[in-house]
Amino acid sequence: MQSPSRRHFTLGLAAVSALAGAGGLAATLRPGLRAIVIGGGPAGAAAALSLRAANPAASVLLVERDPGRLSRAQEGIEGAAFTRPRARADLDALRQAGVGVVLDDVVGIDWASARLSLFSGRTLAFDRLLLAPGTSPRDEAIPGLDAVARHAWPAAWGSAREARRLAGQLAALPERGHVVLRLPAEISHPHAALTRAVDLARHLAAARPAARLTVLDGSATDDLASAFVRAVPNGVAAGVQWRTAADGGIVRAVDARRGLIETDAGGLRADVVNFVPALTAGAIASTAGLVDHSGWCPCDTAGRSSLRRDVLVLGDARKSALRTLAGALRSAEVATKGGLVG
Repeated sequence: MQSPSRRHFTLGLAAVSALAGAGGLAATLRPGLRAIVIGGGPAGAAAALSLRAANPAASVLLVERDPGRLSRAQEGIEGAAFTRPRARADLDALRQAGVGVVLDDVVGIDWASARLSLFSGRTLAFDRLLLAPGTSPRDEAIPGLDAVARHAWPAAWGSAREARRLAGQLAALPERGHVVLRLPAEISHPHAALTRAVDLARHLAAARPAARLTVLDGSATDDLASAFVRAVPNGVAAGVQWRTAADGGIVRAVDARRGLIETDAGGLRADVVNFVPALTAGAIASTAGLVDHSGWCPCDTAGRSSLRRDVLVLGDARKSALRTLAGALRSAEVATKGGLVG
């Protein structure tokens, strides 16, 4: 990949954050300057709104591949407990604020010419760029974990379609059914993982009290297990078997067609499996050369990439990110207040 051209491009944005009120000083984007934010999650949307508010004469464009992330939130959506946080601003709000929105996927960045390549075949030129690439599943060498298994055992980890499928499977669970929640060894979002376990346990306690929940936690500590016990009543926790790596919680092979999971502690048969994958930074972060061997984007506290010092990264893709909604919004605040000035 070509090195960034400082003549054509200085990556970084500094603007008043909508979250910080009047506390920050904004860098001035010259009238007509083209600023693009990649990623329409909470961090990306917040950054785009901040830039536009601070620089009304500049062009601010948000690129997001999933229209559902920017759709108006609806109450009572089945499976809503298993979806990722939406941006606080929907499509209408962004456009009313003067933020342009392109519903497409960024598949490449030409740093020398300062242009984005989109899945549709279009290209977009930019003067300033901010990346909020989110996360993607990491490939895992687990025998049997193929496309069929991933469909049958939805992760529901950022996908509304998978969330609805998981909710439907839980609704059809037999009275004495068995649900398995699999958590990977590297849990990138521990708060979300704990919330998932609590949501499943509470759902079963209310809707299927005779059903069982087994949590296969591949991590080396019992931190999540202990937090789970503190988070739910004794009666709910009693119906849950939590296996850490030391207790045989690592998955070695699967057979989704037969509902079988092979672990270090032996085999399990399940009626419903919520198979949460190991995660890495979103694909565009890797394409852009912003990830290290860990699969995440190493950055300083302001979000500057350690691999490209004139690049800013927001949200969950950062290596040291606090992967919560509050953490994502905070990253937008810090970056737009203290980011690089072109």
